[in-house]
Amino acid sequence: METEEELNKQLKDIAVKIDKAERELKALRRHPTEFSKGKRGVSFITGKEQMVEAAETAKQLDNLKRREQEIRAKLHLRNH
Repeated sequence: METEEELNKQLKDIAVKIDKAERELKALRRHPTEFSKGKRGVSFITGKEQMVEAAETAKQLDNLKRREQEIRAKLHLRNH
């Protein structure tokens, strides 16, 4: 059985991972900036790769948030 201290530590770790994943996802979903004349933008293949990476990051984020809720539920049960 996990102690309350261990659960709180796990919760902090998950929060850090969620924050990192959210920032990464935001960066992946950001539209490329405008380019000056003569400079090329993001290629179609690179765009597709970013979409795939964004989907994987979103899936990881969902899993992390689900885990966070599980930990919070365990903490809630311990406090009652």
